[in-house]
Amino acid sequence: MNHSDIAAMDVDEQHNEDDDPFLQFVDYAISTCKAYSSGVTPAILLSELSQAWAENQRSGNSKKKRPECINQLQKKHKRVKLPNTITIDSIYEKNFLSLTSVLEVVIVDAFLLPGTNFYMLTLGDFWSSNTIDLYLHRRFYDLADLTNGILRKGREAFLTGCYLRTSGGSGRLRLLPTEYLLIILDEDEDDDAMLLGAQFCSDSLSSISIDAVNQGVSYSLYARIESIGSLEIQGKFGSLQRKQIDLVDNDNFRVKFLLWGDQVVLANLFSVGSWLALDRPYVSSSADSTLNSSEEICLEYGSVTQLYMVPFVRHEEQVPVASTQNHYQGSKLLTAVDPSQGPKVSQVTLPCDSRGAIDFSNYPFRLFVADLRDKMTCISIYGVVTNIKKINNQESTFSLRIEDITGGIWAKLHFSKSWSLRKISIGHTIYIAGLTCSLAKHKRSQVHSSFWNQE
Repeated sequence: MNHSDIAAMDVDEQHNEDDDPFLQFVDYAISTCKAYSSGVTPAILLSELSQAWAENQRSGNSKKKRPECINQLQKKHKRVKLPNTITIDSIYEKNFLSLTSVLEVVIVDAFLLPGTNFYMLTLGDFWSSNTIDLYLHRRFYDLADLTNGILRKGREAFLTGCYLRTSGGSGRLRLLPTEYLLIILDEDEDDDAMLLGAQFCSDSLSSISIDAVNQGVSYSLYARIESIGSLEIQGKFGSLQRKQIDLVDNDNFRVKFLLWGDQVVLANLFSVGSWLALDRPYVSSSADSTLNSSEEICLEYGSVTQLYMVPFVRHEEQVPVASTQNHYQGSKLLTAVDPSQGPKVSQVTLPCDSRGAIDFSNYPFRLFVADLRDKMTCISIYGVVTNIKKINNQESTFSLRIEDITGGIWAKLHFSKSWSLRKISIGHTIYIAGLTCSLAKHKRSQVHSSFWNQE
């Protein structure tokens, strides 16, 4: 046997080793052991092996297909993305995930890592072909029963505050446990409706008592998110971020839900108008929370608190809007308009706010008085002040008669501070934004604005 034959055999042996799946797996296991400087526990090794096996199964199908459970939910998915939402596909593309990023996901699978008691969730979303696995935080383990748990296949959830972990061997990304997971409920689903009725409708915001809490009573509450605000508190240890969520229930009783420090990212999952279900929130007094409020109690995100939400879905409505802009353009006021060329009426699709009123916050052009209808919100008007009245001798409430080329309307303004009439008078041209239009008792439209400030 000559040297060339020996060299050929060596090449063949090397080629066989490269193709041998077992030898490849051994190399992978060695790289896994080296990746953990503190040593490899059985749980870590089983986790890595399970992930490598799953990745090997996925590699056999080069064309990625979105899970069927997501396709089914897609048919009735009408929510608008939250501001900080990112897709699972983008995580793989960038190999990066910010702690403030929001994931709006669907649970594709829930399982225990082989040989461990660690729960894993496989997550997908409505915009991605990839899925990603999440190590479930232990505060949610009681919801992850594999046969009848709330965190089951097909369940929607929002999460944030996630760390991204890359596995050295397979390159498959995973999400480390996060405390900030919000479970999405659908009132049209029987199971979810029963859960809300059985668990969250017996307690009301007005029934919360500090004395009862001190005796070990816990609450499950259900209320609508009315507003979300931020505040930075200065203390002896520096500044502390706080989010204040105003909640109101069906009895119009209000309570503040506070998030502190790292918890503030949880507010990225909320939306005004959505209904929030709080299971076992931490109850404290307003004084203990440094909250300047007439309310006696407030709620906080405690160590055992779990959150559910019925998201607000922005509906749209077709409304007739007169295209008066075609007739009243220009800087000169027209003294007469040809009746034969009256305002053209078109159907415009506009979103409704959380109370069902038509929301004009993104309306593309100026409204004239003739365009105004009952239940319009977030509108703006521009015209000449022709009359000013003080209402019921209140220092901060006034009515202004505002007129433009199409007509006139009374605007009722509520000021948070006293307001001087010397700042505006009859004959001034003014622009007011953020008004709401309503029909008065005499069937005439009027607009009003609450807590509108004039500096």
